[in-house]
Amino acid sequence: MSDIRYRHWISSMGKKSAASVHQLKTLPPTSEAFVKNVKRAHFQACIWRSALTGEAPDMDSLENGWVFDDDFGVLMPVTLPPQTEIAPAAVMKLIQRGCSSETPCSTERCGCVAGQMSCSAFCRCRAEIRTCRNRWTLLKQRIEDANDSDEDESNDEDDSDD
Repeated sequence: MSDIRYRHWISSMGKKSAASVHQLKTLPPTSEAFVKNVKRAHFQACIWRSALTGEAPDMDSLENGWVFDDDFGVLMPVTLPPQTEIAPAAVMKLIQRGCSSETPCSTERCGCVAGQMSCSAFCRCRAEIRTCRNRWTLLKQRIEDANDSDEDESNDEDDSDD
């Protein structure tokens, strides 16, 4: 799917204005993003279907494309698994994000925030946690940190078994 996505995007570049061609939001989803999308849609469909019966589905939202955001107290969609590239390197070289906000990535004046995406090395903030205020970047970092701590704990347990 990622190959088809890339070919589709390249073929559509000639049909759009130069300003809209090199925007991340114009890319179709990656295979990984598609899987997360399908999981979220399936979970939502199960909830809607269960509304007719009055019984909640026996499914965990956190295993179906959602993560709980402690700061906001809400479920947030996981659009990509951690460490997943959003586009091939050749496409990423064409794209550069800017942010005209006084506080980097805190408002929709940042293209990443407006597109509901985490920032990347191409943003003004360079996706550095010290400066970036994009909630999607901060959420992605929390997920990565949680995954790292889970891996560390499982490695510690493996070491203690010896």
